[in-house]
Amino acid sequence: MPSPPQTLCGTVISAGKMMKTVKVRTTKQVYNSFLRKHFTAHQSHLVSDPNSSLREGDVVRIAPGWRASKHIRHVVTEIVAPWGPALEERPPVPSMEALADERRAKHEAKRERSLAARQRAEPSDGHGRDEGPTLKQRHTDVIGGPEVVGGEERVVLEKEMEVR
Repeated sequence: MPSPPQTLCGTVISAGKMMKTVKVRTTKQVYNSFLRKHFTAHQSHLVSDPNSSLREGDVVRIAPGWRASKHIRHVVTEIVAPWGPALEERPPVPSMEALADERRAKHEAKRERSLAARQRAEPSDGHGRDEGPTLKQRHTDVIGGPEVVGGEERVVLEKEMEVR
């Protein structure tokens, strides 16, 4: 079964050293025009493994997902060829839909907590402001002029007050 172009196939070269993360090495052929020959180029990716179901030596298919941390940008989509314990003995690899649903649920829970915290911190008047004079009121009290605030008009009003 051919995979879509955005997915990569690689071998797990490091597992069990980081929490829910494995290192996968992918290979591709690179042509050297001077030597007129193809060479194998390797690239390593840090991949999110939410259930810690991968072992070193597994051949896996990875896809770019959301950014889990600074360096982790891929997610395991399936185990192509297991190495070591059988697939039945390991935790299952979650599908992309399941990961997206889990992410949405976490985001919604965080949003609800944030709204609840805002409501607790909100003052009693309901406008989200402290009881006190506004900027216009403070400006009028200090200068004694009209309710004009800002820029050149304020400078003109202050100069008028100095002249009086």
